[in-house]
Amino acid sequence: MPQAVALTDPSPRSSTRLPDWSAMIGILLICLVVFQGIDNWLDVTTLGLPSALIMIAIVPYLLVRGGKVGRLFVMLSLLTAAVALVRLEDAPALLKEALIRAAFFQAFLTAVFTLQEAASRSESINRVGLFLISQPLRKQSVLTLIGTNVMALMMNMGSLVMIGTLARDRMASDDDGATGATERGWMTAVAAIRGFSPSVTWSPLALPPVLLSSLYAGVSLTETMMIGLAISLVIFVVSCLFTFGQATAILRKGTTPFVEALALPVSSVAKLIALLITIFTAIYFSAHQLDMSTSAAVIVIIPVTSCLWLIFGLHHSIGTLIEGPLKNMVFQRLPSQAAETSVIVSAAFLGPVLVKLFPMQEAAQVVVSAHLTGAWLLSLIFLATIALAMIGLNPVLTSTLVVAIIGDPATFGVTPINVVAVLLTAWALAAQFSPYTGTAAIVSRMFNVSPVRLIFVQNGPFMVLSLGIALTGIYLIF
Repeated sequence: MPQAVALTDPSPRSSTRLPDWSAMIGILLICLVVFQGIDNWLDVTTLGLPSALIMIAIVPYLLVRGGKVGRLFVMLSLLTAAVALVRLEDAPALLKEALIRAAFFQAFLTAVFTLQEAASRSESINRVGLFLISQPLRKQSVLTLIGTNVMALMMNMGSLVMIGTLARDRMASDDDGATGATERGWMTAVAAIRGFSPSVTWSPLALPPVLLSSLYAGVSLTETMMIGLAISLVIFVVSCLFTFGQATAILRKGTTPFVEALALPVSSVAKLIALLITIFTAIYFSAHQLDMSTSAAVIVIIPVTSCLWLIFGLHHSIGTLIEGPLKNMVFQRLPSQAAETSVIVSAAFLGPVLVKLFPMQEAAQVVVSAHLTGAWLLSLIFLATIALAMIGLNPVLTSTLVVAIIGDPATFGVTPINVVAVLLTAWALAAQFSPYTGTAAIVSRMFNVSPVRLIFVQNGPFMVLSLGIALTGIYLIF
């Protein structure tokens, strides 16, 4: 029977000694979190300039260490900035605004990723993860989906890394020497990505609600999160039912080997639930009692929570905390995560610049002249967001352009929150319907399978069902 062991660092690059400049990048990222936390909490706008300069300083690192798509987006950002300098009179002010916007996104992601350091070392999370993937196929598939969804609230994409690592090691120790290409491996992989995606629509640690609520002045983050929670529940229930049926169909073939199930680690589950309640309560209290936005609360509270978790939860002293987890987090994990999320941050930079460069008024006029009904407009927004994500265009950029093009949603008989709801749904589904997303890249790497086959073959039937349900819902509601 597999034993629970603490994972020191689930990152695939954890064993690689990074060059010295990665340490400098990590320090710059911590400075960025501090600057953005103070700026967004106390409205110290003078910190915008140093934040923008930090973003410029990390560009060479992103060009070298980022993935193929990430490097492409960084180069596209540089090219777009050059074009803006040539064509726009207000280019310096616009580029500064875009850099500050990208800095906020980078700081938000960096703050969330600090929680991964403590989570990856937690024996409780490790035990829960082993429980999830050490069950009979049908139970394992549904529990992996549920567990990944809950863990994503704390670990973001780190939940996929942890589940993938545990599942890979667990299957390799089975009598049949299973790999990611087996039926159990495929089911674990698709269950993980289906579990992760619903969390992005409502979690205070997720980026989509923060971005989308900022696109319309009359839409609050709280309202966006409540709508996102309802969307998340629908996606989650449909995902569980489909995954259960898919696993049942595989079991009827009689080709799945027996797996000895582990008992539920009740104490570990209770600790994680208590931690989640504490984190969300702290964010809620800060946002409502300290006159702090929810996003600012995340940037301030999550790094502090990570340190406290390491000290009190994992029993580190200040000395061992600095020499161990904090050193690993600043010098390795955060620079590596910045490279892997460069697509999102680049898209955040590109949004306001492209809005100024492209003839948005003409595009908006074309859309208005088409006399689209609200249902048709929202359906097109939904399909366009997912289709563009399938070819590598991040929803961060798509959402910004969509809002700029359609102008006032009332023209089409819909409200801003309707547009936000559709974009949230498309964003969540795009996370598991595109081979170019971080979720597909991580899961395919963990299980050593093709991301294209993972998304379009193994997850294809669920994709068709989900798109059909979403479009039907848009038609019936609007």
